[in-house]
Amino acid sequence: MKKVSAIVVNWNGKDVLSGCLQSLLKQNYKNLEIWVSDNGSEDGSQAMVREFYPAVRLLENGENLGFGSAVNRALEKAEGNYFLFLNNDLELAPDCVGQLVDLLESDQRIGAAIPKILYHPDDRGSSLNNSAKINSFGVLVNYTGIACPNLVDQQDKDDLPLTETACGGIFMLRREVYEQVGGFDEDLFLYHEDHDLSWRIRLGGWKLMVTPKSVCYHHYNFNKGVHKFYRSEKNRLHILFKNMERKTLILIFPALVVIELAQIVHALIHGWLGLKIKSYFEILGQFMCIAKKRRQIRSFRKVSDKEIARLYRGTIAVSGMKNPLMDNVLSPLLSIYWKLIRAWI
Repeated sequence: MKKVSAIVVNWNGKDVLSGCLQSLLKQNYKNLEIWVSDNGSEDGSQAMVREFYPAVRLLENGENLGFGSAVNRALEKAEGNYFLFLNNDLELAPDCVGQLVDLLESDQRIGAAIPKILYHPDDRGSSLNNSAKINSFGVLVNYTGIACPNLVDQQDKDDLPLTETACGGIFMLRREVYEQVGGFDEDLFLYHEDHDLSWRIRLGGWKLMVTPKSVCYHHYNFNKGVHKFYRSEKNRLHILFKNMERKTLILIFPALVVIELAQIVHALIHGWLGLKIKSYFEILGQFMCIAKKRRQIRSFRKVSDKEIARLYRGTIAVSGMKNPLMDNVLSPLLSIYWKLIRAWI
């Protein structure tokens, strides 16, 4: 039985961390080491782990490094053949880890296995087997980099199929995948770091598959503050410029301009225009760093953008947001343009 290293990132999440760790300790897959990578919590999380969860390995980072950097610190020390990273607000069904391992071992072409994530029943007033709604079943990605959880807010079904996805928010990956494509990009402090790693896994020639047999429950809290928009949008552009071939960037450039104009209007209306403009200057300042990353990616890239684009969508959706102009004007325009250019990628 191969070893799995589960890495939980925590920052002042004592209230939910306990439930996450209990669910990991109750897994029916026994060759499991559990790490908590703590980003300088000030709520007593570290003391709780030491006192009540002595079997859990605690890594104290001393400060908030962001999600990806915290995972990377644990990856450097983890001993597993497979790595599972997750947020502290997730609880796993007892066979969740075992199902992910089974999927990875069923097909050597699968580089990452992704669980189905349901809203936690405590947050929805439902039982585990009644009225369960989906938080994500993989992630849908538009060709301009805008991502949205697949099947979000839809009723859970027993007949969901094993599905290839462009991106996984939480997933288990092989050690050899980590050794080939690296861990998380530490320049992406928060948001899109999972999209970037998923992208690089696919560039390395691996598949990402989401399975309905592996289930997590999420204490979900939607955040639409201006700093989320700022960080998310900056990182979206960063990973596009980092991972896409030059030809593809040229082809999608008109659509990117339209998206950026829409984002500028959104920023103006919602009070984060200054941050949006700041993000453009920061991207320009990272030009040499991004160019270096592009060269590193070429060293392990095994597939072209044509293969990557196979799972892209022409339409866009944003989790937690409904806007008639986006749904009825912007999304259809982007879809039409995608149909025109995708054959040229």
